[in-house]
Amino acid sequence: MAVNPPDPVRYPRRADRARRTHQALVTAAAELFAETGYAATTIEALAQRAGVARATVFTSAPGGKPQLLKEARDQAIAGDDEPVPIPQRSWFTDAMAQADPRELLRRQAANYRRILDRAARLERALATAAATDPALAGLHAEARRQRHFGAQLVAGRLAELDALADQATAGDTIYALCGPDVYLLLVEDRGWTPDRYQGWLAAQLIRGLLRDP
Repeated sequence: MAVNPPDPVRYPRRADRARRTHQALVTAAAELFAETGYAATTIEALAQRAGVARATVFTSAPGGKPQLLKEARDQAIAGDDEPVPIPQRSWFTDAMAQADPRELLRRQAANYRRILDRAARLERALATAAATDPALAGLHAEARRQRHFGAQLVAGRLAELDALADQATAGDTIYALCGPDVYLLLVEDRGWTPDRYQGWLAAQLIRGLLRDP
């Protein structure tokens, strides 16, 4: 006879403990994938960093390392684990609501900087792993599609404001300048502070996109 799973309403403490355990694993995955890369991160290392048994990794995250990488990346980009799409988050809508295109781009540069502070190294781990792991190729392609979609939203708002020098290339320009590769090149390789990167990015976006910068 089939046994129904525990009702989370009737067992709130058990459900809350399971959520905390899962979040500990996602946090551990975010740290280890960023520090040592995806392939070098073992299940044992994840369990040790999260403070759980090895078997718990599989019960809490049945999808294993690919699932944990996806969730870690999603949370790093959003800043939390709330199921709210990026275009509906207040920091994004506040920037997009600006009538001054220069201020819009300054605020979006700040948004990109905060996202990349959290997510750039995870994006690098994903790109490296996807090159040899077919299980991650789809996630990597989706990550790039999401980044380009976000860039096109910003370009579309600037077009509404009649501010663009070249509407045809604006989305691609934002996609290129605001990607993790440029962030890591400047902050990690060249030693820039995140503040310097943010100021540079805002200036490049304003000069490169606007008809009247």
